[in-house]
Amino acid sequence: MGKRNRARTRAVRTEMAKTGDNYTRAAAAAGNPLTKATMRRTDIVREHIGRVLEAQLAAEDVRLQRAEDLERAGHRIVSGGQVSRDGWEITDWRTGELIAEGNDGLAGYDAATDRLDPENMWFHVDRLDDDEPLPDVTTPGMPPSLGSAIEDWIGQSSTPDEEIAEFIGWSVEKVREHR
Repeated sequence: MGKRNRARTRAVRTEMAKTGDNYTRAAAAAGNPLTKATMRRTDIVREHIGRVLEAQLAAEDVRLQRAEDLERAGHRIVSGGQVSRDGWEITDWRTGELIAEGNDGLAGYDAATDRLDPENMWFHVDRLDDDEPLPDVTTPGMPPSLGSAIEDWIGQSSTPDEEIAEFIGWSVEKVREHR
């Protein structure tokens, strides 16, 4: 096997390990490693979108692992907070159970948390990723400002999974899993 074939096989196997795709899809995604440096601009954008989605999935895995670790240590992961000018609610993040609610503002919220969680074992879901910086995704050939705009586009709830999937050639299910 020549150098060119070995390089291509390595690239395809790397892609298969990274994505879990079959050989045919991985080969298409891997492209030719000897010419990949001269990818078309559209291919660079597709590559960047895939990298952003992979980074989001990895960050979510870390976040979920942190939640499990906290729960094993006896913490309860809660959600909620202010829902109107004076209204608030506290819910269990895992089950959605409404733990408490009120319309007496911050003072009422603080009194409820003091009464219901005297040992400070509640942990708000918004703080699960406080210690983990968001991954910095870079793609060769992608201008950083364009990369940031693409990350914003992916992060918008108004961006349909179907649009992303069609553009990068992934299944809608795979895009949903990564977002």
